[in-house]
Amino acid sequence: MSAHRLRSRLASTVAAVALAASLSGALALEITVEPPDGELAAAVEAAVDDWRAAGVDVDAIDAAVVVRTGVGERFGPDVTAWVVLRGGADDSDRGFEILVAPAARSLRAALIPALGVVLGGTLGRGALDPVLDPTGPRRPTPADGLALTERLSALPGDLNRDGRVDFEDLLLMAEAFGRRGVNLPADLDGDGVVDAADLDLLREGYAFDPPNPTGTR
Repeated sequence: MSAHRLRSRLASTVAAVALAASLSGALALEITVEPPDGELAAAVEAAVDDWRAAGVDVDAIDAAVVVRTGVGERFGPDVTAWVVLRGGADDSDRGFEILVAPAARSLRAALIPALGVVLGGTLGRGALDPVLDPTGPRRPTPADGLALTERLSALPGDLNRDGRVDFEDLLLMAEAFGRRGVNLPADLDGDGVVDAADLDLLREGYAFDPPNPTGTR
């Protein structure tokens, strides 16, 4: 996608919605930056391009996100951006909001892990590590892009990524039950909490293995 088309998406909500409609229902990443121009908008564009360069098919992500500067006192010394999930799993207006700390030294560095979450990742290692590298922005690598892509293409309910939904995944679900957050691996319906609804989704794909009397796999 050209830089011009991406800037059109960043310009306003109207532009983002119009572009999605022109794709005849195809998946689309809709980003609204407030205000629609200036340093923050340029940093969003750069961070999106960083993830695209790492091999992530950004334009195939179906997500809506609003990016704006947050209120200073809501950020600690090591927090440069918050990712907030708005709406439940069945909410037609469900989407993300990225709030960037006013004191963030590098907007691009703050946005890289935050946008990685919007694209489907979970905060953790590499470019998704929320602790910033003091030497500069931690740009996504091909390894970061591959990890995110594999997560998006995993079998629903396969929490340990071994290619099947089984008892080991049920154990991971039990460990995560009740947790709240954005893009938790066990939050299968994406509503921000691991609960009975996610257990029902795991059950749909569960493969039961009968006992093995020999104790071998």
